[in-house]
Amino acid sequence: MQNKLLENLKNQLEPEIEQLGYELIDLEFVFEDGENRLRFYIYKEDGVSLDDTEIVSRYLDTRLDEIDPIDTSYYLEVSSPDLNRPLKTDDDLRRNLGNEISVHLYKKIDGLKEYQGYLVSYDKENIVIELDDGIEKSFNRKDISIIKIVIRF
Repeated sequence: MQNKLLENLKNQLEPEIEQLGYELIDLEFVFEDGENRLRFYIYKEDGVSLDDTEIVSRYLDTRLDEIDPIDTSYYLEVSSPDLNRPLKTDDDLRRNLGNEISVHLYKKIDGLKEYQGYLVSYDKENIVIELDDGIEKSFNRKDISIIKIVIRF
């Protein structure tokens, strides 16, 4: 039921959030610290500020009261996505073309379960990265367990 709720909210509210000038990256409904939390993660190319989260939060607060999709109490949270979160969608990949990513596999390919390289391209079936030696390596998406941005300090 929770997946259906999130899918319905995404379908209904994503176009409205886009009209405000933001992309809806993800949303989740979780129970934490004894409270239900409905979280919306938004993105804007030049970064998400506190003012941006406030704009979207005020809008969603009104819209969620109108459509009343959840029959229990919850806290609404609007945030920018965590840098360490998995890249799940084609939009995530589009935003990270040219960036260094880590590709984790379900099983070893050529003796390794993890590869790092720069995201070159992607389609519905494959992800292509350029390794440090300049060679491009293609992975079938069904073989990938998780993709993350490489963060260097």
